[in-house]
Amino acid sequence: MLKALSAAQKNMRTAIIIANMGGPESLDSVEPYLKNIFNDPAIISIPLPASWRNKLATFIARKRQEESKQIYRKIGGKTPLTDITKLQAKSLETALNTNSEVNFNVFPAMRYWHPFIEDVWNKIGQQSFDHIIFISLYPFYSLATSGSLFELLKRIKKESQSNTTASLSCIDRFGNHPLFVKAIASQIQKALEQHPDYKDVLLSAHSIPMRSINKGDPYFREIEETVSSIHKHIGGDTRFHLAFQSKVGPVKWLGPSTPDKIVELANSGVKNLLAYPLGFVADNSETVYEIGMLYKDLAYKNGIKGFIRIESLNSHPLFIEMLKRLVLDNLKTKKKN
Repeated sequence: MLKALSAAQKNMRTAIIIANMGGPESLDSVEPYLKNIFNDPAIISIPLPASWRNKLATFIARKRQEESKQIYRKIGGKTPLTDITKLQAKSLETALNTNSEVNFNVFPAMRYWHPFIEDVWNKIGQQSFDHIIFISLYPFYSLATSGSLFELLKRIKKESQSNTTASLSCIDRFGNHPLFVKAIASQIQKALEQHPDYKDVLLSAHSIPMRSINKGDPYFREIEETVSSIHKHIGGDTRFHLAFQSKVGPVKWLGPSTPDKIVELANSGVKNLLAYPLGFVADNSETVYEIGMLYKDLAYKNGIKGFIRIESLNSHPLFIEMLKRLVLDNLKTKKKN
């Protein structure tokens, strides 16, 4: 694939940033992590002066910290997402540099906790890179996720003290990539083969406020396209059900909610259910606790006898290969932002 690159591109030092939301590395970091989330205008879209927004974020974080700490205590005292993203970065760097004439360095970066995107950007700026590729690890585009990442990146570039002359290109989604779909389908197919009595698969994606959808956010449309592609890969008599989790606050969110869907399936006679965290490329509290513990208990209480959570893609070889191809394809086109 690299044969199509020019001589100049082959000699480039290229930095890859793979960015996710992040999570607390200890119980002590839960409150400041939450504060960073609620300080993001993409999360709480009320127009407020910065000082007022900061006070509101502080209030919400303090109010929710104890509940969040209880969750993290149940999954080991911290998020698994950061370590998984670091492993993804290491795996991608190895894959890119194997039999390659281009020098690649891959950096994990987080929106709301360490390693912060701002710090990673400054670290890269202190080195002699020719090109930077910024990849959002959110497969489906939404203003509240990838949109927030790129707004931050825009601000960092403007305010950065770095003298880097590196060119920059961005990848803001990949939910329709054939290897992404194939990786998910392979996980589900493996679970179906291991558990032949399971015919129902619940695909649980993160919800977003309906006001975003009504304003034209492509998130739901992109998810529907991917679900259709997954179904085509697996086929047979498997029944797929799409639902949305993790809503916060009193506004109307994209539904049906995952808890409501689980109760609905139980009432319809479903006894065995596989649950897949669609759109989560690394396990975190929402997959390990919310799906694997909270929703599992809900399923059992409503008469479902078997409930199995399939893990996120994490460092699945096909997912790493997809990221590699995204990078190499990006280098070929090399569209500067």
